[in-house]
Amino acid sequence: MRTRPMDHIFCAMDTETTGTDPLAGDRIIEVAMVPIYKGKILYRGIYHSLVNPQIRVPAMIEKVHGIGNEQLRNAPTMDEVFEKIRSYVSRSIMIFHRAEFDLTFLDFTAKEIGTFLPTVRFLDTYEIAELLFRERKSLSWLAKRYDLPTPTHRALDDAIVTAKIFLRMVRDLEMDVTELVKTWSGEEW
Repeated sequence: MRTRPMDHIFCAMDTETTGTDPLAGDRIIEVAMVPIYKGKILYRGIYHSLVNPQIRVPAMIEKVHGIGNEQLRNAPTMDEVFEKIRSYVSRSIMIFHRAEFDLTFLDFTAKEIGTFLPTVRFLDTYEIAELLFRERKSLSWLAKRYDLPTPTHRALDDAIVTAKIFLRMVRDLEMDVTELVKTWSGEEW
């Protein structure tokens, strides 16, 4: 019996960071994971956490997502959060919008805390947009196209929007999305 594409566990993930370059010292400050099974978002299985980056958030970046140093002071560190991330990653096909950004930060973070990111099976709504619309599209553009709330640059809101976009894209593609799954190995760095 062939597995139907939506019988897999998918998980939309988003992060917010202190900037765009982990090699320059930028770190994750918020993470959210939204599981999807049989075409439905499993709201009770959502994981969301602020993350204390143990560095200051630049004022310019705080204006983007509204997450400030005071909010992060008592948040768990990535050492405390990473095993939860590993659990979701190892059991799901992950869904990202602009996967390379999030995966690069996760990969860097894993090595910084002395471990490896497990091999990640993933789909990227940014790339799937090229199949549907002949070019890659921003998360905001896709949200508007599918009549969904505008992304807020907060991990939980944007992970939920990404999950909803993914479900709409699966419907529009009319193909087995598991044929599009890529892998990212945490050992590449």
